[in-house]
Amino acid sequence: MNYIVLVKQVPDVSNIPVEAWDREKGTLKRGMLDSVLNPLDLQALTFANRMIEKSPGPSHVVCLSMGPPQARETLLDCLSRGADEAVLLTDREFAGADTVATSYSLAQAIRKIHQEMFQGAPYIIVAGMQSVDGDTAQVPPQIAEDLGIDHIAYAEAFSFEPSLVVRRIGSRGIESVEPKSLPVLITTTLCLDPLYRTFQKSREAPSRPYHEWTAKEVGALPERIGLKGSRTQVSRIFSPSEERAKECIYPATVKELVDKVVERYQSGDLGHSARQPEAPYQLDGNQPTYRGEFWVYVEQEKGRIQPVSFELVGKAVELAKPLGEQVGAVLVGHEVRQLAGELFARGADKVYVADDPRLHEFLPYPFKKVVNAIVERYVPQAFLFGATPLGRELAPRVAYSSKAGLTADCTKLEIGDFTKGQTHLVAILKQTRPALGGNIMATIMTKDSKTQMATVRPGVMPEPKRDPSRTGELIACPVSLQPDDFKSQILSLLPFESKASLAEAELIVEGGRGLRTKANYDAMVRPLATALEKLFKAKTEVGASRMAVEEGFVGHEHQVGQTGQTVHPKLLVAIAISGAVQHVSGMQNAHIIVAINKDPQARIFGYADFGMVDSFESVVPELIKEIKSRVGSVPRADVRQVMK
Repeated sequence: MNYIVLVKQVPDVSNIPVEAWDREKGTLKRGMLDSVLNPLDLQALTFANRMIEKSPGPSHVVCLSMGPPQARETLLDCLSRGADEAVLLTDREFAGADTVATSYSLAQAIRKIHQEMFQGAPYIIVAGMQSVDGDTAQVPPQIAEDLGIDHIAYAEAFSFEPSLVVRRIGSRGIESVEPKSLPVLITTTLCLDPLYRTFQKSREAPSRPYHEWTAKEVGALPERIGLKGSRTQVSRIFSPSEERAKECIYPATVKELVDKVVERYQSGDLGHSARQPEAPYQLDGNQPTYRGEFWVYVEQEKGRIQPVSFELVGKAVELAKPLGEQVGAVLVGHEVRQLAGELFARGADKVYVADDPRLHEFLPYPFKKVVNAIVERYVPQAFLFGATPLGRELAPRVAYSSKAGLTADCTKLEIGDFTKGQTHLVAILKQTRPALGGNIMATIMTKDSKTQMATVRPGVMPEPKRDPSRTGELIACPVSLQPDDFKSQILSLLPFESKASLAEAELIVEGGRGLRTKANYDAMVRPLATALEKLFKAKTEVGASRMAVEEGFVGHEHQVGQTGQTVHPKLLVAIAISGAVQHVSGMQNAHIIVAINKDPQARIFGYADFGMVDSFESVVPELIKEIKSRVGSVPRADVRQVMK
């Protein structure tokens, strides 16, 4: 079997020197950071290697990257880990590319590899879920969209029985997915021991086949690459500290820590998640750059609308109001029409419904085709998706196929103007998101597109109140699907247990792989959660990072993060959690965050209100003892208004 592994050279965001910060601009001097192989792409190379070990017949692995000439070092690293051949797309014409232009360029290179290296034989593409510098997770699904192939995301295992079956983390549980044909693109999660270099392969790497291709050599159209081919551009880069009201406080003792947490909890102070309200946008007689409705893609599971969709409807109403536009909700599935009334009650003016028995379970390609047809027909000016596993699979394909700009994982949306040089845009959607592993914030705008699209982190927008008296227009949308649109099938589903309700918890105590064993998790996390529950008389749950779940400390239903649950409790205590991007995205909107980690450089402290730099063995038992001594001394706080 032939394999193409997509890899990227990225800055080492885990080791940022002090001098790399531009304090005046609040940005990072990226050139001062060391360059490394994107960690999740190393997982992809490992995943491909495991597939080679299990698949019948000979194999050939080509690692493909796009970047400056110095990215050759990353490809040599891949060759020293077992890749057979390497290709670097390098050309000044590629500079400034967003995910759309990058995806197109890589897809062109993949076509060339398929024809010239594989002689037209079947192949499998494997990639990391995302890169640590961009964190968009958009490039793999957009490459799949350009190639017209299926994309299986969040893969954690596979088998050949005898055909390929991929085990992946779906929204309902662990799914076994079988692609009906090749090629297929698979994105992996962080779940495998990395593939190490060997002395022999490291010596052989410089002599293995290595190619550098230009835009012309892969047949890329000039208008579709680099800045010219990009549909989005960055309008502002700034430090995350500008978005936070407070920095992390490090109490000297456990007693002082408990004092401060109790005081903050009882006061209702929302800590660094607080934001100052902004004045509504005013058109002042100007003509907006974009016209049309503001849309939200509605995620639903077994007839229950997911909270993130309500959050986005509320935000869409806020954005649309000063422009005099209506709000639309796009509802796709089987037997979902009855959900329209709830969307009207939350603020939607129109609900576009595509209801068909073939849409009873989510598959990226047919859902993309249905949603794209609705977008092409009605052309909204903005379209919002939840930055959930489903949204991160669907939105990039919809944006790519409808020629729209897309910004991923936004934490802030606002209407504003933009002027730079000869460019003047009125009433555009300004989309702010973290980048470079959360070390900087970027505000991005869509250009040269009819529709502005964004995925938005769950839990960062308040849910709108219900108004049962509201009504709206229900628009039935025809569904035109062919058998070839179903490029894969779900063979089985192992549902997640539903005992944990992290999204509704007021208090969460979570543990990471740094706890080392399940025994330590049970001895530290659970007793602390019990003590806090008794102290504050509030609903409490235990949580975990993905790696803690992978180690078997606790079940997946307790996982917090990108492939787990997004939470926003009033108080969250993170024990022995480093603060990986995928985890932080699911918990950083907790109102009060306490971090306990022996590494003073752990990224988790960048999101915490209070931190203790020490081992969990030293801090947690003393913390439990201190809290137990205060049970009964703290009255039940009325947190209902705070939690909304």
